Amino acid sequence: MKDIYVGRQAIFDRKMQVYAYELLFRQGADNYSNVQQQFDGDSASSEVLINTFIEIGLERVAGPHRVFINLTRNLFLNHPEIPFDKDRVVMELLEDIPVDDQLIEAVTELSKRGYLLALDDYIFDSAWDPLLPLVDIIKVEFPALTLEQIEQGLPTLRRHNVKLLAEKIETEEEYQQCLALGFDLFQGYHFSRPKVIKGQRLQENQLVVLRLLSALNDPDVEIEDLVNLITQNASLSYKILRYINSAAIAMPRKVESIRQAVAFMGLARIRAWASLLALSRMEKKPQEYFTTALVRAHMCEHLVTKNGGCAPEIAFSVGLLSILDLLVDRPIAEIVEELALSNEIRDALLDQQGPAGKALQCSKGYEVGDWKNADYEDLDVAEITDIYLLASEHAFDEQQALQES
Repeated sequence: MKDIYVGRQAIFDRKMQVYAYELLFRQGADNYSNVQQQFDGDSASSEVLINTFIEIGLERVAGPHRVFINLTRNLFLNHPEIPFDKDRVVMELLEDIPVDDQLIEAVTELSKRGYLLALDDYIFDSAWDPLLPLVDIIKVEFPALTLEQIEQGLPTLRRHNVKLLAEKIETEEEYQQCLALGFDLFQGYHFSRPKVIKGQRLQENQLVVLRLLSALNDPDVEIEDLVNLITQNASLSYKILRYINSAAIAMPRKVESIRQAVAFMGLARIRAWASLLALSRMEKKPQEYFTTALVRAHMCEHLVTKNGGCAPEIAFSVGLLSILDLLVDRPIAEIVEELALSNEIRDALLDQQGPAGKALQCSKGYEVGDWKNADYEDLDVAEITDIYLLASEHAFDEQQALQES
């Protein structure tokens, strides 16, 4: 695969479940600092499609979910050549595409054939009116409009059978406003940031999970003590055994006890999986957070495996625990103080120090499209993209196994 970054941003429904991912692409150069612009132009968009649907495979980057992908005018007009799965792909009309009879005819044909269509960065421009009856989703660019403009324009959109998507949501206040306005779908960097609430006390279930995490990740814990800790927690023990024996892990034979699991998989891996299952007990948090934790964990693990420097299991734990601020709505520094973590994990989480810390920085940079920070040692763009896709594939498989355990 050529030097292409492949990323995604989640689109949530009103229940904070993932409705789809918007696929993000950047063209690589000799190094990451030269990566400035998103793809534009038909040749680039064509290459994006080829890479996604043929070389990469949709399952690797999006799992079971739909994807949104931006298309240029010429690709809409020449749509018979585009290999789209009608049920999985939402084709976005970019806001700078001129609307004329030729485009309207092409969009009409795609709509009749059952393809899902979306208008991108909609700002209530009357030039788009001929397309409103033809599309399925309208993405309203929230920051580009005043609240008054949105309130006045929404009744017109609601006359059509469309879902309304509020995009570029940056704050909790904006999200709450969009909920109140009746938007169906939501997208923006706000949903990947912790919502720190000062003075908020931890809920009882959060305290239980943090105490368990602290015990599981105590660097001085003896193997026998860890086995007993997990075994005494009937629910956790049951989930670990179901998880380890799932198709996602593909053990050569059935594992029937925690002690046997430690013997087969090693203390560090069992510790990481137990931590993951403990985190999954957090209530009222989007499942996407746990997918993110798994992607980070596997990406960190694979990055350090490529270049060495620390144990892969340490890097896995760093990626997994890096999501704690999103789960408990507190600064990561406060949470880390309450956990008995090794100095290596602590330094990686707080300051991105050491190989695991650098891997975490790369993982977090990649997931938000911060390409200048999405580098690791001497790995090139294609290698890091492959690692991200492999991590995503593992994450979706394990997320399914978690839900079944």
